[in-house]
Amino acid sequence: MKFFYRIILKNIFDIIYGKISKFNEKYNKDILNITYLQFFNKNYKLYELTQGRIFTDCNTNVAYITKNNKLTNFSFQQNKIGLSSIDHNSVLKYGTPKIKKKLNGNVLSLVQGASGNNYWHWLFDLLPKVEILYINKKINLFDYYYIPKLNKYIIDTLKIYGIKEHQLINSQEIKHIEANKIFYLKNIYLKKGSFQKQFENIPLNIVKAIRNKFLQFKNNKFNHKKVFIDRSDSKFIHYQLYNNEEIIKKLKKKGFAIYKLSTLSILDQISLFNSSKLILGLHGAGFANIIFCKKNTKIFEILRKEESKRNAVKTISDLTGVKHKKIILKKYKDFDGYNQIIFDKKYFNIL
Repeated sequence: MKFFYRIILKNIFDIIYGKISKFNEKYNKDILNITYLQFFNKNYKLYELTQGRIFTDCNTNVAYITKNNKLTNFSFQQNKIGLSSIDHNSVLKYGTPKIKKKLNGNVLSLVQGASGNNYWHWLFDLLPKVEILYINKKINLFDYYYIPKLNKYIIDTLKIYGIKEHQLINSQEIKHIEANKIFYLKNIYLKKGSFQKQFENIPLNIVKAIRNKFLQFKNNKFNHKKVFIDRSDSKFIHYQLYNNEEIIKKLKKKGFAIYKLSTLSILDQISLFNSSKLILGLHGAGFANIIFCKKNTKIFEILRKEESKRNAVKTISDLTGVKHKKIILKKYKDFDGYNQIIFDKKYFNIL
């Protein structure tokens, strides 16, 4: 039933906006233009669509569509395995079933499906694009910025570049836009294939650029030797410790300060990680902040046994000179239908 409903919607919106097909012609500068920007002696393509459109489902697809209804080959689509070709973009099958909003001006796209809503992806996949545009003196080309979500960390990080909140277009609320010109900077390091594998290949220059940019704005609020990142407020129940309260009491006795990153501003998170000598916490996007740690800071990453081969945090640790160690937890306890991990007391000996 759902399939037929989507087909009916597609037919209606095909009549309104036209049927979409793949871009298979030579570049026409009246439709699509490309500028090359330099970043650490490497060229990156900045695409410019005249009277183009963007459609996103805020999940697995972002379609960049020319004014003559062609799906560009730099559109974003992912499946269970990772990034895939435009043949799998949903607009070819289901069209653009949302009323479009016309914007009078230039729009920079910073959307990336559901992954763009995650702090890790924002910091390493999308924010470096802003840095490249800033370095190349292009950041003022844009009247609007099409973002994954109106999260505080997105607002605060863009503010560093002089971007105002009223310039931000929330893709969660407006999934289909058209503008005088749409700009999109090609993915910095993501290519086809597994996200997880590609995280392990984040270029050092990206880490350095973001680190150097934001450390300028750190504060002096924190002065802790040891910190535990408490994830008891996470929406992912399986990423919470079953014996969290018991562990926190014991950690406090060992001199640990306890923080929930969701309660801290982006600049406070940067400052907390930069000032700490040992950080313990469950695997999660908050560990992206280790790029702001001082060299030789000790990081203890708690992982579920089925995720023990994940190495993204280790990769960032190696790039920044941080000492990383995994703590693999193998004991579980049922909580509200979810298997929560139990922190074994034996690990206190290594902290």
